[in-house]
This record gives sequence, C-alpha cells and structure tokens, in this order.
Amino acid sequence: MANNAPRTPVPLIMTRPRSASQAFLDRLPAPVCARFRPIISPLIEIVSLDISVALSGDDGVIFSSANGVQAAPDGDGRAAFCVGSATTRVAQQRGWAARQSGTDADSLIATLIATRPARRLVHLSGLHTRGDIAARLSAAGLLAEHIALYDQRLCGLTPEAAKSISCAPMVVVPLFSPRTAAQFAHVAPRTSSVHAVAFSPAVAGALDGATLSGLTIATHPNAQAMGAALANLELGN
Repeated sequence: MANNAPRTPVPLIMTRPRSASQAFLDRLPAPVCARFRPIISPLIEIVSLDISVALSGDDGVIFSSANGVQAAPDGDGRAAFCVGSATTRVAQQRGWAARQSGTDADSLIATLIATRPARRLVHLSGLHTRGDIAARLSAAGLLAEHIALYDQRLCGLTPEAAKSISCAPMVVVPLFSPRTAAQFAHVAPRTSSVHAVAFSPAVAGALDGATLSGLTIATHPNAQAMGAALANLELGN
C-alpha cells in the first residue's frame, strides 16, 4: 500500500446501489477506509419488475451479478453458474448449488460451451446486461434464455456528491459498470477533480473522453482488485 495517507480524507463517491456500495466499503481494510470519506450516491436504482419465474429442479440458472441473485427465488439446491466470486458466494447463501464459472461474461460463456450442461439454462438478471449471454449460448447449441427480473434505472448524483465534485480538490470515484461510468460522465458537474477507478477497460472506455485528474483500471475485474487499486492511489497531502 502506498504510504501517503492524506491529512484530510478524500471524498470517495460510491455510485453502486446503496447495499452494494456499503458491502464494498465494509470489506475494505480499516487503513484504506481511513484515507477516504465515503459518500454513497447511487447512479442506478434497482426496481423490481414483479415477474414470477417458473424453474424446475433440472434447470440451471446463470447469475452475472449479485443483484440477479437477490431478485431471484431461493435456490433450493438447484444449479447456478456465476460470474465472479462475490456473486457465487451470495448465490450459495441463497441456497443455490453455485459455482464460479467465469470472471466476466466472455469467460462464463466459454466455460459453459466447453462443459455443455445438459439442462435448460436461464440467465436471471436486470433489463440491462452485457455480453448477450443467453443469445450466444443459444447460438452455440445450448438451451438458454434470458429473463429480466428488475430494471436498473439511472439516477443523478446526490447534492453531497455533486458538491464534493465541484468543490474538493480531489475526489475518487470507483466505477463498476460501463453504464454507470457513462451516467457519471453525463451528470458530474465537472470531472477535472476526479480520479476514476474503473473495474475493467470496458468501464474506463465508457467515460468517453471525460477530462479526469487520473484514471486507474483494476488489474482484475473483481472487488479485491478494486480495493487494492484504492489502497495504492497516490492521494497526496
């Protein structure tokens, strides 16, 4: 970790839904948390579509995010193929026989095409997804479909977050999805004070020319790498 703890904690604008933002903050080591002043300002609101899902005991589901797990019924021991360790852990807690099958949509698709599960696969997610998982699996000859259980509605910044971005000499903004990154670039009152920490190159690309004070891309697309990126930021004094 960089040994450069600032005298005044730097505003840390958390743009994920509140529960996901808080869960990420709770996993950060105390010395990392001490460097920042967290401000939770969700740019996406999870809104249930009130859809009932009929699953048989032979079906397998695909979860590409923890939000999908939370919106889905309990697993009752059914198979789940998950993107990332955090999503896998949440699915196991909800009673799914969950296994991590990739770190992103592409690697999950490659795993399922290689292993070819002999069952219907149902991707349970939000309306807005990346990777066309079900369509690509169907094109490869697997029985797959997509069911959207919730919408991810875009939000503006909270007044506290907007004021910090406008007034603070530096703010740090972790961004976990391309859609959130694009929304941030759209609603931020300015970006010249912002050091963005992007989950992946695709997330960084969605900032689309925003003039930033700095940009760090996590070494791997997972929460641990995002935490490490925050720990090693040069914040100054």
